Amino acid sequence: MFGHKSFLRIGALNDSSILGLYKDSYELESCSYSFSQGIDLNGKPQTEVRGGTIFLTYASLPQEDMLRWMLGSVQYEDGAIVICDDNDEPLEKIIFEQAACVGLEIEYTQTGKSYIHTKITLQARKIKVGGTTLENRWTINK
Repeated sequence: MFGHKSFLRIGALNDSSILGLYKDSYELESCSYSFSQGIDLNGKPQTEVRGGTIFLTYASLPQEDMLRWMLGSVQYEDGAIVICDDNDEPLEKIIFEQAACVGLEIEYTQTGKSYIHTKITLQARKIKVGGTTLENRWTINK
């Protein structure tokens, strides 16, 4: 049976050990990211690959840093998502740069393991998965 944990780190990923991740990160309940490419009527690719949209869910209320990030209309953060195996060893690191928090949803429920879930949507200018990097062509206005 496969068990894993995933973490969101906002800022530099200086320590990807399990102790460092528990200390300075959000433990995620779910995480996904996507890339897409426009196609014509025959299914042939017609546009550049776009992506860097990251969807995250964790089981608690957002902390002040997360709220400031979401409510700051031109605030961008670097960070990483680290997925660890059942031995707490990092399996995959998704590094993102200049990401805006473009969605924040807080959900309260009376069932399940956790009664509060925070769902976050990030849009990154640059995202690196393994050895592959995608850089979206947009500029940051400061």
